[in-house]
Amino acid sequence: MEPYRTELVNGLKTRVVDTGGDKPTLVLIHGLANAIQIWDGILPRLAQRFRVIAFDLPGFGEADRPVAAYDSAFFADQLRAVLDTLAIDRAHLVGSSLGAGVIVRFSDRNLDRIDRAVLAAPGGFGRETHPLMRFPALALVGDWLGRPTPANNRITLNLAIHDPRNVTPELVEWVNRYAREPGSDLSFVRTLQTGVGLFGVRDRAGFEALARRFQRPALVVWGRQDRVFPAHHSDRAVALLPMSERILLDQCGHYPHWEQPGAFAAAVERFLLEGAGT
Repeated sequence: MEPYRTELVNGLKTRVVDTGGDKPTLVLIHGLANAIQIWDGILPRLAQRFRVIAFDLPGFGEADRPVAAYDSAFFADQLRAVLDTLAIDRAHLVGSSLGAGVIVRFSDRNLDRIDRAVLAAPGGFGRETHPLMRFPALALVGDWLGRPTPANNRITLNLAIHDPRNVTPELVEWVNRYAREPGSDLSFVRTLQTGVGLFGVRDRAGFEALARRFQRPALVVWGRQDRVFPAHHSDRAVALLPMSERILLDQCGHYPHWEQPGAFAAAVERFLLEGAGT
């Protein structure tokens, strides 16, 4: 399961983990400023039942950081490029935060490539978000305030993670290390600004329209103590997604796969294997 660098069909390079094997394929899509390490707590367990693929979204981790819009269309193209590069026609998709939103956006033109989906705390099912997420939208100073400096990264991690003990030295180290890569200021700030404005989450109407058309089984997962997108957003998610169910995890913030890896992996396994009749 050693990660390797590869060039995608769109010309960008990224880092991939592919556990291989003749098993159902499951693709993990991480969130803002994360990398494939964010899945460390669940990947080995899921690899027992699935061919698991994790990759760094371009703009983050060890992937290229092009000068780009870093909007929903950009990230949907990265997911499509990964599937095309690895010759995957159809897969289960599991996404966290930004990654979960990417799955919904990707479905607009690629629904036939999705088997089942797990959506962990995506933005778009409610306008409200923490004020700290809105500061980069401020005129003149937003770009400066939103930079992924070590101080800002610590604030972001403390906001996203419920239990301070889960803000581990290893997590802080790799978040800061990747934030020092050239182009990270642009990728982080633009990603945040395209998704969140001064008044909260942008383009709810467009996102919710796609959710209504998401004709695939979907498991919505949320941490009850999520301060980024509050857990009651999940009410709207299951109301709109036509084939959805929900699980709420206690003592858990915005990264359920990091804070509650056992419960998260068990829920994913049950949901995905249920579709296979296992």
